[in-house]
Amino acid sequence: MEVTFSKLKQKEVISLTDGKHLGRVCDITFGYPDNCVLGFTVTGCKSMFKFGRQEQFLPVKSVVKIGEDAVLVNTQPPKGNPPPPPKPPCPPPQDRRSLDEYE
Repeated sequence: MEVTFSKLKQKEVISLTDGKHLGRVCDITFGYPDNCVLGFTVTGCKSMFKFGRQEQFLPVKSVVKIGEDAVLVNTQPPKGNPPPPPKPPCPPPQDRRSLDEYE
């Protein structure tokens, strides 16, 4: 499933562990030079000690499902299980230009 950033930005983020509304996606973090999505920044969750809205970073491995209306995330790490093996890095892009072409 492909999702554009403008469509993803409109979706609500819901925690599967407690059903809380965490806010909406406001930003995406990419890794350079791998060009992989590292996670989402969610804004809109209210803080107990601040009067404004709080931002929270959710790694992409915590995303369970991106649906029509919402993004479902698991905010609690699994207990007692060893962490899954690391994923292989993203393949390098094929049509990348060298920096020499820009000078």
